[in-house]
Amino acid sequence: WIVSDKPVAPDSMMATPSGTYSRQQPAVLPSRAGDNLFWLGRYVERAEFAIRLLRAYNLRLAESFAPDSAVMSFVAGELKKINAEPTDGLPNGIAMMLASASTAAGHVRDRFSVDGWLALHDLSKTVNQMTRTAKPGDDMARAMSVLLRKLSGFSGLVHENMYHFTGWRFLSIGRALERAVSLAGLLASFADAKAPDGALDLAVEVADSSMSHRTRFTVSTNRATVIDLLALDQLNPRSIMFQLNEMNNHIGYLPEAEGEGVLSPLQRSMMQTHTKLAVQTPETLSTKSLLDLRQDLFALSNLLSAAYLA
Repeated sequence: WIVSDKPVAPDSMMATPSGTYSRQQPAVLPSRAGDNLFWLGRYVERAEFAIRLLRAYNLRLAESFAPDSAVMSFVAGELKKINAEPTDGLPNGIAMMLASASTAAGHVRDRFSVDGWLALHDLSKTVNQMTRTAKPGDDMARAMSVLLRKLSGFSGLVHENMYHFTGWRFLSIGRALERAVSLAGLLASFADAKAPDGALDLAVEVADSSMSHRTRFTVSTNRATVIDLLALDQLNPRSIMFQLNEMNNHIGYLPEAEGEGVLSPLQRSMMQTHTKLAVQTPETLSTKSLLDLRQDLFALSNLLSAAYLA
């Protein structure tokens, strides 16, 4: 470079603004980017659910619950269903879920703030370290609490800093869908008549709703209160109904969601699923109904993918 002895006028190939300023509309979101954001939301939420369940298991292990006791064997079976079976260290299933989230985020890195990407990268580093160091019991329970705080930090950055365009809506739909699927499966198992003693308390703990239950109800956990709080309560951000309301809201903003006053197949299916749950009561929402709801949610995911992400 040759340095001038006097100020030099800026030289740029960028077009200079002319005329009246007008706000540009966000560009069309490529289907592949939407797919990665949708699955990023799902993987993050799936990992959070597994981490909460694993923490509950290790908290009881630290309290001298025998691993072969009824409630511990029950939780271990539920962890095995989601490929997060408790082992001598951090289960590979949880590490794989978070690795999948990082991979999906890597494909759409330009759509995150720097802080959001760094938070996810830091989470991956922490997981790799805990895989080598965390031990079953109190140590693992504390490690899972650290992961949950880091996940909450990432989620907060996404919600507060990410531009609320179509991609953000796909990510939000993915999170709400996965949380609803996880809750339906949780209640189908933990609120079933065959579940062991202590399963209902576990369900409320895993759903991070212990304080809400104590605030809302003056009795100890029973099936009616747990189903009401975790499935039907529209004000509990950890309930299935809350997730369906979130999904319904975001779907209404998707491109061509409603054409010429006619609901799309996705919107019709969303409305049917929402209505089927809205008319239920804790007494009528059976284990079979919860399992059917999970299948309806999987069908919604397929419809969304076919309409936007194929």
